[in-house]
Amino acid sequence: MAIAIAALFFALGGGAVAAIQSHYVITSTKQIKPSVLTKLKGARGPRGQQGNIGAAGSQGAKGDTGVTGPAGPAGPQGPQGAKGDTGLTGPAGIGFNLTQVAELNWYGANFTGGAYGFNEPYGVAFDGSHIWVTNSNGNSVTELNASDGSWVRTLSGGSYGFGSPAGVAFNGSHIWVANYSGDSVTELNASDGSWVRTLSGGSYGFSSPYGVAFDGSHIWVANSGSNSVTELNASDGAWVRTLSGGSYGFSSPYGVAFDGSHIWVVNSNGSSVTELNASDGVWVRTLSGGSYGFNGPEGVAFDGSHIWVTNYTGSSVTELSIH
Repeated sequence: MAIAIAALFFALGGGAVAAIQSHYVITSTKQIKPSVLTKLKGARGPRGQQGNIGAAGSQGAKGDTGVTGPAGPAGPQGPQGAKGDTGLTGPAGIGFNLTQVAELNWYGANFTGGAYGFNEPYGVAFDGSHIWVTNSNGNSVTELNASDGSWVRTLSGGSYGFGSPAGVAFNGSHIWVANYSGDSVTELNASDGSWVRTLSGGSYGFSSPYGVAFDGSHIWVANSGSNSVTELNASDGAWVRTLSGGSYGFSSPYGVAFDGSHIWVVNSNGSSVTELNASDGVWVRTLSGGSYGFNGPEGVAFDGSHIWVTNYTGSSVTELSIH
């Protein structure tokens, strides 16, 4: 209040105050004339210097996680990994390896004399690495290396009981030999040629056995002297059944082969071929006459899709479709 009155005193020139009869209280600059107010305010002073920037405030709270963006493009393919270890060698396959057997002929090999002991060789089988040959007049079996035809051993005498050995087959671990004049079948270890057993007599019904084949679990033997076929368990040589008579049409059966599901038997005197179910020995059909051209058939083999039959008397070979 005192400041406002003093300012007014100076604005009015000082001397006029004494003449004022009444007292006024100024509560707002709106009560002062603009010209007087200008004198009271004075001229605007110069702009002051800019102050220092204040300290940074504390960091705010973390915001919510944003939506996941789309996947980026696939990176380049990495280098090829190192080669793994070689797996274990599987068991030897069953049946003939035609390439290795035929090599003996392609290379012009002719193995005779010496330790081979060949004497009217008849049957031949392959066990995955070795060749086994039956010597029908020598009552022996010769084993060769399939890789080069070199002699391994010749088995004869003793407990082997070979008697005009004819057909021979391999079942994955053992060699089976049909003894034509001995009415028996001899089983050998393929690993070392040692004797396992000789089967004969009783219910086996072997009679001049000639051909022999393996179907994956059973051994089949063609009995040329009794017009029958005997089936055995390969695991222990036990008799399963002997098939004969009726629609089978066996007549001096010689060769026998397995095609994966059926057994094929060639009938030498009947000039025919009989097909059986391997699962139960049931007759399927007997093929003869017409265009077959069977004439004293003896050998038979399966190539994966067709059956091949050698006609001994007819000097020919017949090919059959299994379907």
